[in-house]
Amino acid sequence: MAIKNGARSDRAVDLVAEEVHATIREVAPWLAEDHFAPSVHRYLRAAAREQLLDQFIASTVEAKGAGKVPSRTWEQATAATRLAHTLASDLGLTPLGEARLRAIAGTAAINELSLADLMAEGAEIRKAAEARHAVSATATERDGGTTDGDL
Repeated sequence: MAIKNGARSDRAVDLVAEEVHATIREVAPWLAEDHFAPSVHRYLRAAAREQLLDQFIASTVEAKGAGKVPSRTWEQATAATRLAHTLASDLGLTPLGEARLRAIAGTAAINELSLADLMAEGAEIRKAAEARHAVSATATERDGGTTDGDL
């Protein structure tokens, strides 16, 4: 079977996806974390399809003119571009996507800090209450077992 644009060929998509992946490793090292793997895989395949369709369109236009590119190919290229851009944004590969990830990560760090602060504050309150209780118990023993409420 002849390959026209390669966008439906798993082998062609995989080859281009590997090239894209090499670039991503350099510009977005955070995507090497295991939990990003499924999203990165989807993005790489979408970006590869977009690139293959763009190359096909460019070579067809250069050789035969824009009228010789099937309308379905233009539609596929548009859809591939949209999907690749959306996935790239989700991964922080666009300016807005990166800002969104930084904001989320910053909020998470603030929440972790707030939780740690609350835990420390709770520990201090508990220690102070235990100290008050110990002082009260010592005073009760010293006074012969009577408290202010017994008077």
